[in-house]
Amino acid sequence: MPWKSEIKERFGERVTFDPTERLLYSHDVAVLPEAVRKMFRTMPDAVVQPVNREEVVFLTELARNYQIPLVPRGAGTSGYGGAVPAKGGIIVDFSRFRNRIEIDAKAMTVTVDPGVNWLDLEEALRAEGLALRLYPTSAPGSTVAGWVAEGGAGIGSYEYGYITENVLAVETVLPSGDVRQFTGDELELVTGTEGITGFLTGVTLAVREADEDIPVLASFPGPEELHRCLMEVSGKGLPLWHVVFSTPEFVRKREEAAQKCLLPQDLPMALFVYPKKRQERVHSQLLNTIEANGGTVLSEEMAAHEWEERFYPMRLKRLGPSLIPSEAVVPLARVNAALREIGSQVQGIAIEGTLISGKDVALLGFLVGNQRGLAYTIGYGKSLMVADIAKKHGGRPYTVGLFFTNEVEEALGRSRVERIRSFKQEVDPAGLLNPGKILPSGSTALSMAMKAARIGRPLMGVAEKLAGDGSGESKDPARGKLPKNLAYEAYACAQCGYCRNVCTLYGAREWESSSPRGKWYLLREYVEGRAKITQEMVDVFLMCTTCKRCNDVCQVNIPIQEMWDEIRGFLIKEQGYQTFPAFEMMGASFNSELNIWASLRENRDAWVPEDVKIAERSEIGYWAGCTASFVERDIAQNAVHILKEGGLEFTYLGKDEACCGVPFLVAGKWDIFEKALRHNVNEIKKRGIKTLVISCPGCWVAFEHYYAHWTKELGIEWDVEIKHITEVAAQLVREGKLQFQGLPETRLTWHDPCHIGRHGGIYEAPREVLKAIPGVELVEMASNRDKGRCCGSVLTRISYPDISNTLAKQRLTEAVEVDAQAVVTTCPCCEFQLRVGGKASGVDIPVIDFAAVVAKALGYESEDPTELVHARWEVFDAAIKAMSFEGMVEMMHELMPGMFDMMPSPMDKGMEIMKKIPSPGKHAMIAMMDSIMPMMMPQLMNKMLPKMLPEVQKLMERKIPGMPDSMKQLMPKMLPEIMKALLPAALPKLIPVIKPKMMELMKEQIFGRRPA
Repeated sequence: MPWKSEIKERFGERVTFDPTERLLYSHDVAVLPEAVRKMFRTMPDAVVQPVNREEVVFLTELARNYQIPLVPRGAGTSGYGGAVPAKGGIIVDFSRFRNRIEIDAKAMTVTVDPGVNWLDLEEALRAEGLALRLYPTSAPGSTVAGWVAEGGAGIGSYEYGYITENVLAVETVLPSGDVRQFTGDELELVTGTEGITGFLTGVTLAVREADEDIPVLASFPGPEELHRCLMEVSGKGLPLWHVVFSTPEFVRKREEAAQKCLLPQDLPMALFVYPKKRQERVHSQLLNTIEANGGTVLSEEMAAHEWEERFYPMRLKRLGPSLIPSEAVVPLARVNAALREIGSQVQGIAIEGTLISGKDVALLGFLVGNQRGLAYTIGYGKSLMVADIAKKHGGRPYTVGLFFTNEVEEALGRSRVERIRSFKQEVDPAGLLNPGKILPSGSTALSMAMKAARIGRPLMGVAEKLAGDGSGESKDPARGKLPKNLAYEAYACAQCGYCRNVCTLYGAREWESSSPRGKWYLLREYVEGRAKITQEMVDVFLMCTTCKRCNDVCQVNIPIQEMWDEIRGFLIKEQGYQTFPAFEMMGASFNSELNIWASLRENRDAWVPEDVKIAERSEIGYWAGCTASFVERDIAQNAVHILKEGGLEFTYLGKDEACCGVPFLVAGKWDIFEKALRHNVNEIKKRGIKTLVISCPGCWVAFEHYYAHWTKELGIEWDVEIKHITEVAAQLVREGKLQFQGLPETRLTWHDPCHIGRHGGIYEAPREVLKAIPGVELVEMASNRDKGRCCGSVLTRISYPDISNTLAKQRLTEAVEVDAQAVVTTCPCCEFQLRVGGKASGVDIPVIDFAAVVAKALGYESEDPTELVHARWEVFDAAIKAMSFEGMVEMMHELMPGMFDMMPSPMDKGMEIMKKIPSPGKHAMIAMMDSIMPMMMPQLMNKMLPKMLPEVQKLMERKIPGMPDSMKQLMPKMLPEIMKALLPAALPKLIPVIKPKMMELMKEQIFGRRPA
């Protein structure tokens, strides 16, 4: 299609036609019954990510020229289909269009790009003494233009109403490509209309003064008392900012899902929030009103807990693992009657209500279900009751989206709908912008389905009993496809996108497949039979940096990082997919020399300083790890000097220390991990070690977490305390055992390694030590501690170095921005990554190990490993490229001329016979060989490989300049193992590429010349 080449030329890597990637943009947070899903063509033909207004204008021109629908997408955090294609077309993903935040403190406004995240905007405003008037409960995941285009109420709506009431202006690209500024009453043409009349490329919002928001939480004996209190608060005109209430069912299920029991779970509750500067006007009146209506003011701790939970209304989805939502708006005066009827008609529904302008309530209801069974479809029909009951009590639909277009006049008002319809016809007569949304499309299929759901309600109770809860294992589509716990989490994922905004990998690639929610959705679709697991997707699973940032923000408390650990083993070990080639080289190195660096085992302890005495046995042991033993040796050298100065006697495994095994665990090579574990546990026990002091955070997490779990599963006794060197140094400082001489005045910043930070909670110990050193000024980067950026190492460095360099640049730039003279950290992998990535991305700032700084303050000088790091990376990078698909194609082409001399005897004899037959026969034999070559090649390669290995080694040495002598020495041992692991998976892709040249060479062999 011509339009595809045009869009590819303009957007490059910011457009995708990949079926798997497109699938991840074919939905929002809602899970539709299959019958409803089939009514629409939700699969987009392409997804494109503009970064400026001009690119959006280009897309409207493309749409007009080729009559292709355009569907705008913010972050896909709504549940009404506004960002879901109804007729295919191109999804315009605005998530990269987010650079502008222009704050006008005097005018109390802010103007932003459409893809700016609400939570990021709030942070930027508060840094300037301002704050958002209101923001959605989905703020950690949603975008400004997404909510403005959708419309709705949120946190702060008690005082400020709907988001559209707080928009001062929007810049809009019309379907014609014209750019127009909308203000005043014209805003209703483009806000809350889901992009059907134009795409928002800039939004100006009114803001408020920043202040501490004070939450007050109260419980009530029953719904009547709660309602009277809310009515009285509204009637008195108390200047509150935000008011929200929860039914007992909502509180109970959310607390159960979060595995907390802090709040009373059998009473309705309300949260009242006001700015601190209003405390004298509000607080006592509020408390009196609560108590006068039988309410009980709960503790500040409970109030703080409820306030912290404001972004997590879908926590209870974990109990499902699916959730059926329903929303409606009801007048405050009649909300209690509406809730009473909803509760009697829809058993088990959990409801949260947000007050809007003190007069209306937005009801958000949830039914816990299981989308894998018939009961879910029945429950989906029941959810429509909420909107219908709301109408009986003077209410209306909350929003329209794709599914409620027939009720648009009730939601928006007839006069506004007519105005929108007229404007739509004027600017988009072809209906190319987000077709099927807001305005009724004329199609009756969906409306008939909705009517059928309503008419069928009397039968729902009977059907529901017959269907059960849908959780029966015999009906489970995941059986045989995924381990049960992984399948459950795939369905439990709320698709809220909170993980996406903190995901290290997504931050570099910015495609949904990189985010945890994208991967969970893919697994869900795989279970349902609508998607396939490919090697390319396996690679994306493997690329995760294991930073664990996603765990902390997951709305349904999925242990995401731990699940990725499990799925790697499942995909590689059980399903037979291929891990990254570099891990095959590491595995071969381990099997030969117990380390990942293709270095000789006999040299593992060469780093030990002469002045340090190592005990044969001791209750304290020191663990260096592979990288600190062979590359960044200053880490280990300085660590043992700290132990020495602290007066600690310790032992060390020396040449018997093996890789901890964690690289193989995260690579899915669990057999090698177990081998490493058994070896190391045995060697540690031999030396009587009770406490193991570790420098490398990767090794730390291996021993602290993975060894503890695996030894229990394997029935191996393991009772060793694990300490990181920063913890030991901090304790020695507290005890006065480290006497620092001081350093020249130096401004340093601390990078928190993920594996002792988010994995282990070790944040303050290294800071405590560095602050104790005279001359050191410690400054914090913008992201630090549990919010600290990942360096981007681990699997990303060895799989996609360019992405890894981007991540290193992001982290190092933060250090430059606080005028640090150097970055200090304690992880060999982080240090390696930041040094290599910094050089590649042009961010010139030194990276120093924690122990090197401490040892220098104790009077020790140490070697700077930076040059060796770069040299070893050049070797490793060249090896990775040589083992890549492209590298293997190149290698096979170079080896091919000599391969005919290495053919097995029967094949060699056959070639000799073919040389002697007449020319027509030769051509026939060549044609036959061409057809059977794909089947023959794997067998041939297995037999030829031993003869080929010397030539392969010579090629590898040419392709890897600077290959260390140890690696050259180990190649004869390692290469057979590496090739045995790589070739079975690589050959099916290699054969079609190398076959033409092989057949050409075969013709030359048979004809003795190039045939005519």
